[in-house]
Amino acid sequence: MPLTILGIRHHGVGSTQNVIEMLEQIQPDMVLVEGAPELDSIISWIGNEQLRPPVAVLGYNVDEPQQATFYPFAEFSPEWQAILYANKRQIPVRMLDLPLAIGFQQKKNEQEKENDIAEETDIEDNNIEDSKPLEPLHIHQDPISYFAEIAGYDNSELWWEHHFEHNYIANSAKEHFDAVMLMMTELRRANIPSVLDEENIAREAYMREIIRKAQNELYDNIVVVCGAWHAPALLDVDSTAKADTKLLKSLPKTKIKVATTWIPWTNGRLSMYSGYGAGITSPGWYDFLWKKGKRKDFAIEWLSLVARLFRKKQIDISTAHVIEAFRLAETLTSLRGLSRIGLLELNEATQTVMCMGDTVLLSLVKDKLIVANRLGEVPDELPKVPLQLDFEKLAKSNRLALTAEKKDYELDLRKELDLNRSKMIHRLDILEINWGQKVYARSKGTFKEAWTLSWKPEMYLALIDKAVWGNTLEDTCTKYLIDTSQKSQNIGKIAENIQKAIPAELFVAIEFLLKKIDEVAAISADILDLMTALKPMVEISRYGNVRKTDLGAIRQIVDALLTRICIGLPNACYGLDDDNSRKVFEHIKQVNEATKLIENEDLTQLWFDTLKKLLTKDGVHGIIQGCTCRLLLDVQEINTEETAERFAWALSQGQEPSFSAGWLEGFLKGSGMILIYDHVLWNLLYKWVAELPQEYFTELLPILRRTFSQFEPNERKQLGEKAKAGTIIQSLEFTTINENFNPQFAESVLPMLETLLGITRL
Repeated sequence: MPLTILGIRHHGVGSTQNVIEMLEQIQPDMVLVEGAPELDSIISWIGNEQLRPPVAVLGYNVDEPQQATFYPFAEFSPEWQAILYANKRQIPVRMLDLPLAIGFQQKKNEQEKENDIAEETDIEDNNIEDSKPLEPLHIHQDPISYFAEIAGYDNSELWWEHHFEHNYIANSAKEHFDAVMLMMTELRRANIPSVLDEENIAREAYMREIIRKAQNELYDNIVVVCGAWHAPALLDVDSTAKADTKLLKSLPKTKIKVATTWIPWTNGRLSMYSGYGAGITSPGWYDFLWKKGKRKDFAIEWLSLVARLFRKKQIDISTAHVIEAFRLAETLTSLRGLSRIGLLELNEATQTVMCMGDTVLLSLVKDKLIVANRLGEVPDELPKVPLQLDFEKLAKSNRLALTAEKKDYELDLRKELDLNRSKMIHRLDILEINWGQKVYARSKGTFKEAWTLSWKPEMYLALIDKAVWGNTLEDTCTKYLIDTSQKSQNIGKIAENIQKAIPAELFVAIEFLLKKIDEVAAISADILDLMTALKPMVEISRYGNVRKTDLGAIRQIVDALLTRICIGLPNACYGLDDDNSRKVFEHIKQVNEATKLIENEDLTQLWFDTLKKLLTKDGVHGIIQGCTCRLLLDVQEINTEETAERFAWALSQGQEPSFSAGWLEGFLKGSGMILIYDHVLWNLLYKWVAELPQEYFTELLPILRRTFSQFEPNERKQLGEKAKAGTIIQSLEFTTINENFNPQFAESVLPMLETLLGITRL
């Protein structure tokens, strides 16, 4: 029975053109294409007008959707064109590889084995005598690179492209595949190691088993399209039958159910090693070669596209640039002994002539033309999980395009469409599907949001993974939040979930989470946990009526949280070491910021009273007391005279130098402006440092450096100038007006200031 093996490179344009030619010549009655057999149920869609590559088959474990793999296809992929050929002529076509179910089971078994070894292994760190010597590391080289090196290439992919993909010659497909078969046969005969050797043994045995099955069904003109490396292993299917049967029986038995569907893919991700085989780094260029590569003037047409792209970006490019770039590319091709201009030559000519050597401009060509990132399309009637259907319906109704290109949206939450868009993006974020990246909105206020959206194909997998929680996006998010919070005793995590649920308008989840956080907060004795929860709860109030959320219950919880914090904080700060004091220091600053948003004078005053207790309480670390002193000064709860007294006390000789350094660190809070303008505090600090004994100064120097390193460069410069002058003597005399001062000239700016400030003169 005739059996023709066509060894190809995945996504290779030359391979595809030769495959089509061979299929036309052979007219097979069965086509077998490399890929998992589970794909048989889905490849019949190839040829449907609504299935537009780049697309990929997603194969996943039904019970554990996170265990999945992708089979990407471009229009110029040999596998795509082979299946398309068979479907158009109604010729049986099947996939040829190890089933995904077995592959998934093998990975699960390997993971379980690794976990068992990790649990059983207990090697002592210093037991050098009993430890075994490490095995030498085997570095596997790409087998094709041996031919490439002989030919003078340091890149095997480039060598393959020049010899097998870019030099398609009509009516010579048989010679092409004979050359590929001969090369791969010699490489395999030489036993050149590959990282996939062990995996390929089982895969190729299964491939041969599928070929034998097709032959037993009396197909007598079979064409196999597979990766070039596998081609020699599939020639002999008769003498290997017994060994293959024995090998396949040793494969793990599995009950894993695999589902498959088509999903849109992107050009950029054709370069990933996903599912099988080698990828490409220049899909836009390959697509151009597929459509225009047979023309003699294809290189000029490519350079014309480059020129058109530059002109759109307001870059001056003339026809002369295109001509000179083409001549340079031709010269480079000739010097390198190539039969045809390649992408490398065109890029070098473009950078030299059109970009004037600028690599930044060439990166624009790579992004827009060489990769030309775009998203494929799939038919609506494809089998999908309900959650995926609901998502696509919402995206369509909200007019959000699923595109790989980054697209900016500025949303006005007072408009229904924009509010619905915001809810959808926030709900996806809850499911850890980060379609939108939040950016700074130009307009202030809680009714404005700005997002940058960029869809990635893998996000479909995340949707399928979360489909176990519900059939709609709203239901899925609600159940997911409730389940992840139900057993949690972490107030901060629950508060974070509330913060996510409100902009997503998940009212059922919000009601549950509010009850949960109130319940946990009532029994929690961890003050830091309560402080962590306060800030997100307070920030929720910024959504107001725009989100149509009743904030009454939230405000009650905020009041209760702050009250518990104020009661427990003084005792929680007693006797802390340096590390824990710095943690509390950061939490105190966060709570203080949060209280500024609380419109409750009684609670705000309660917080200030708590800070005053910390300021005078014995056993509290200096960094905490310094922080509270500064916070109270900033809101004028203590005056400058009292602050100076506290500053002098903290830096007095009776204090431990480490306490004084910590107090200073907490007081300054990463800003040195107060030392620049307050000469009293500066003099106290200067005197303290000057009078430190040498051994204490050396000990405290790292702390002081850390404190002052957080200041702005300009602040450090001014403090350095001030340090040169030493202590500052404040003059009690009033500053005299400069004799050259011109009152009329000064008054001339007043009308403009009044206009800017909106002041009306009486």
